[in-house]
Amino acid sequence: MFSALIVDDELFVRKGLIKMIDWEGCGYVVIGEADNGEDALALIQEHKPDLVVTDIRMPVLDGIGLIRAAAKEAPDTAFMIVSGYNDFEYAQQALRYGAFDYVLKPIDQEDFQKTLGKLKEQLEEKKRRRIRAQAGMGQQQIEALIRGESGILDVEAWTEPWAGEPVQSFTYALLEWNDVLPWNGTSMPCKETLRKTIVEKIQAASGTGFEPVLYEHHRAYGLVVPDLYARPYSGDCRAFLEELAELIRRAFSFPFRIYAGPKTASLKEIKSSYLGAKEAQQHKYLKPAQRVIEYRDIAGEALHYRHLEDDMYRRLIEAVEEKDEKAIKERIAVLFHSMQERRFSPEAMKAALTQCVLGIVKSVQGIGGDEKELSSLEAAIGWYDQNITLGEIMRIVEEFALEAAAQFGRLCQNQCKGDIQKVKSYVDRNYQDSITLKSIAAQFYMNSAYLGQLFKKTYGVYFNEYLQQIRIAEAKRLLRQSDFRIYEIAERVGFNNADYFVTQFEKLEQMTPTEYRNRITNR
Repeated sequence: MFSALIVDDELFVRKGLIKMIDWEGCGYVVIGEADNGEDALALIQEHKPDLVVTDIRMPVLDGIGLIRAAAKEAPDTAFMIVSGYNDFEYAQQALRYGAFDYVLKPIDQEDFQKTLGKLKEQLEEKKRRRIRAQAGMGQQQIEALIRGESGILDVEAWTEPWAGEPVQSFTYALLEWNDVLPWNGTSMPCKETLRKTIVEKIQAASGTGFEPVLYEHHRAYGLVVPDLYARPYSGDCRAFLEELAELIRRAFSFPFRIYAGPKTASLKEIKSSYLGAKEAQQHKYLKPAQRVIEYRDIAGEALHYRHLEDDMYRRLIEAVEEKDEKAIKERIAVLFHSMQERRFSPEAMKAALTQCVLGIVKSVQGIGGDEKELSSLEAAIGWYDQNITLGEIMRIVEEFALEAAAQFGRLCQNQCKGDIQKVKSYVDRNYQDSITLKSIAAQFYMNSAYLGQLFKKTYGVYFNEYLQQIRIAEAKRLLRQSDFRIYEIAERVGFNNADYFVTQFEKLEQMTPTEYRNRITNR
């Protein structure tokens, strides 16, 4: 079981969350709760919980401040933000500071428990990595090195894998597979096969038989690259990494990307190369065509935490609601181009696309739809938790928007059918009143021309013809069953002019009202 702490300044929210969620079934136990960030920080310092579920806006110390403060006291604690729509900017900040995810109020039990499940998988994987790292001295040494703890290690031992070869510099590279996703039918090989194949390809690309120094990161491998690996390429490390990426891609048939930090003179300085590789990785969506991104490619290039332009967001929502497939594709292409041009960071891109997805969901809900019927929704909101290329993200967003547009169209049709049925029912009940197509359209907030077309399409007769038919049918009943005079019957069925009534009756029945009555009487 993983431990969890609940933090919210509203008592009923805390208690409701504890009671509503099946914490034990999700693999957690709630060890405490707090109504402000300061008290929560004290509990975090004392218990080091695996998970903290916190509101953003709280007295004393808000959620953002709590995340920042806890990062120093309990760096392994995961945070999940509970937020309202109005806290979107704060939620974006929280993601930037390392929060796992944010959940919108009011909390949906099923969605919240799914999020807990995803986090549990990550926590379990993190735990497994710690166990595996403890089993091998190499993993421990690499982890210590990239944490900057080289003083406690026998760093010289790292020259041993290269059998005394003269090494002048080292580079840290992150090897990342992409587009192996739960919704596209692809799957990863087992870890043993993956690692073994990567080792073989490193040896093939470098032309050496040395056992490479690999470290297992979350969704990536770290590789210490001594300069001797690049000697077959005239010392060009990029050329070696390009060849390595291509060999691995051929072995597994999925995109493989590599991010390399700056060179360091010794392993004691490898942390700076690792941090440079991580920074290069943040630029993956701005350089989608590059299979290898080195730190020197992005040095001095800033990433920005920007908001999506309101007009761009609005136009995409409009295209979905108008069911305009061409416009949807064009506006998504413009959206991605804008994010690249304005140098959105991955977190900012996630926030912008999440805003679009939530806006589309809101439109579907607004017309009575259920977003859970959208099969592409999971991918549209879950892509950020995967290694994924920019092209695949764009495909996912486009697929979601088109599916939502199709659902929106079906819902509109159903709603229109419901509206036209209401119009017909109203006419059936009020035909005797002075009603016209224009007055009915105004009453039902519809365009009169559109209403006329929809009525004809639905019932096969024009509105005015139907109105005349129902009035004449009632007049015939009154002629048969009453002794009202012709002008009285005309008034009762909605005709203000008796002569016009007689004309319309004769037009439909090929006889006058008097002739109709006489025929019935003489039988």
